[in-house]
Amino acid sequence: MLVRASRDGDQFHYLWAARRCLRLLSPSSGLVAVTIEGASSIEFPNGEAVVAGEESIDVGEYYGSQEVAQATLIRHIQLKHSTLHASDAWTPSGLQRTLGKFAQRYTEIRKRLGSAFPVGKLEFRFVSNRLIGTDFLEAIEDAAGGAPARHPSESEKLEEFAGLDGPDLAAFCKLLRMEGGQEGYWAQRNLLFQDVRGYLPEADVDGPVQLKELVTQKALSQNAANPSITKMDVLRALGTDETGLFPAPCLIEPVPGVVPREQEAELVDSIVNAGARPVLLHAAAGVGKTVFSTRIQMRLPPGSVCILYDCFGNGEYRSPSRYRHRHKTGLVQIANELAGKGLCDPLIPAASADSSAYLAVFLHRLKQGIASIRAEKPTALLCIVVDAADNAQIAAEEINEAPLLFVTCFAKRFPKAFAWLLSAERSGKLYWIHLPKSCRWSCALLAGMKPRSTSATAFQMPRTATWMSFIR
Repeated sequence: MLVRASRDGDQFHYLWAARRCLRLLSPSSGLVAVTIEGASSIEFPNGEAVVAGEESIDVGEYYGSQEVAQATLIRHIQLKHSTLHASDAWTPSGLQRTLGKFAQRYTEIRKRLGSAFPVGKLEFRFVSNRLIGTDFLEAIEDAAGGAPARHPSESEKLEEFAGLDGPDLAAFCKLLRMEGGQEGYWAQRNLLFQDVRGYLPEADVDGPVQLKELVTQKALSQNAANPSITKMDVLRALGTDETGLFPAPCLIEPVPGVVPREQEAELVDSIVNAGARPVLLHAAAGVGKTVFSTRIQMRLPPGSVCILYDCFGNGEYRSPSRYRHRHKTGLVQIANELAGKGLCDPLIPAASADSSAYLAVFLHRLKQGIASIRAEKPTALLCIVVDAADNAQIAAEEINEAPLLFVTCFAKRFPKAFAWLLSAERSGKLYWIHLPKSCRWSCALLAGMKPRSTSATAFQMPRTATWMSFIR
């Protein structure tokens, strides 16, 4: 039974660490590496290392950088799981070895760095499924705050275990985090599957297994010199890479010296006031639809976010290896651009997921993005601009794939804080955009736009402009 309980502890370790590795996918987390069974091999320059207390590090978390000098936060974490005594709280004596090793590492790092010691950038965490005695936790709190000891006997034990006292003990305890009562092995397994599912368009059995296997391999002696797991490692475990996260990047190049048009404000106001209805902007080739699409962000309400999706892709939209009309391409690209801004969870593509699965998780990420934006600015909008939508629809129908991915989104209801804009050519191509008859949408005809300055030479257009909108 003792051997089986020990195996439970190993599994708890690997599952807990695998869940933490998923944070590497979030740009807003700042996490750049997770180490297994030891500290990063590049914490210090020239191959130097702090050996003291390293055996206490089951998992390391590095934010900003794996180098101590550049990191914004480094966490050294020890994990403890109990199957036989899960309901028994940790006593001080049970924590003696952990606290001693943590204190040894703290003392050695402080000695090594001297005045450059990263105050506020280093943490020591103890994580367990067992609770921790309240009196001992309060003794740590008292020591950290320099307060009179509420439990003198517990405070004496803390000093003995850490081998520190006075200001040194206070400084160490300020870096100490004791987290008991965590979910046990079986719950961690279920949570890992749920966490991975949150990044994928559909439930996947293999993804969590491969991620846990990645952690298991890093715990072996063959990886002692390189215990770090990075974002790329996690992506590979989930069957993709950075290119898979951004399969259709915008290839529209900025145009220097653009002269604003008098109608820009009116056009953007119409988009903002469309009430979450999709807006179709159509005009003849060369009138300036794409240039206008790149300028929408400037006139949206403060705090708004505008994502421009390029359906044309410098002509790549018809390339079999670079199609831009599919859900697994367009929706993944847009979702991960939002994720890159810290507005929603990343979306990891899955080969077996169908269009409806991608659409469902995409809509969820739009809601996340809108909530994030509105939390900062209540009047802000999330605007998705789809340039050259007709080109993507043409490519789809050429290979008998219809309807266009964005058209299927229009049957959904979006919050008022959301705006869609599609641009397409008017002459002979508008019919390619099969907008659902059941969907309310706005249409704008851009026949020409007058520049603010009559001396402008960029984008020579007729002096008159036509702007009309209607609702179906």
